[in-house]
Amino acid sequence: MVAVCGAVPSMVRSVRLYSQCSHLYVSVSANGSVTARSIGNDQPNLTMSTRGRSLELLLHSPAQDMFLCFRGPKLVGRRMTRTQAEKSPNCLFREEFVDGYNQYHLARNENRYIGFNPRGLQLRRPRARLPERWRKCLSFMKEAHDFDINRHNNKLAGEGWARPRLRLPPKPCHPLRHHRHPRRRNCDGA
Repeated sequence: MVAVCGAVPSMVRSVRLYSQCSHLYVSVSANGSVTARSIGNDQPNLTMSTRGRSLELLLHSPAQDMFLCFRGPKLVGRRMTRTQAEKSPNCLFREEFVDGYNQYHLARNENRYIGFNPRGLQLRRPRARLPERWRKCLSFMKEAHDFDINRHNNKLAGEGWARPRLRLPPKPCHPLRHHRHPRRRNCDGA
């Protein structure tokens, strides 16, 4: 990608965040509260976008048109423009990969993580004060809404990458005749 006049395009991806602890999806309600609950699997519930070349992420709920931000210890949805969200340090997150899962923490405070308990409610304690048994509640799986697991498995199994077979020409319905016979007939007898 080429930047024009110093502007850097951002990457936007629609995803569903699946909590390892509660086995539910992260979603934002109309009043701005953020919980983990079961939602339809046909729609993504969050949009992740990068902020320029930095590794900072903005988490946006397109259904409610809200950005996820921390207000004190609580994660909330706030209505604001993208430029306002980019300037707010409480709305910028970083992504970490721990034991095969994604963890999201506040960019300016590495001790403030997004996490949900088994009932789907937010964990409001900082990571340093979180008991060891609750550490898995900070982990998420990121699922793209257009991801097809069957197509992916077929490619890994080699079915999608198999070499195409050579097609042989169809066999004639009658043996080839010598070129001296001026009158030829097709397979139908005409």
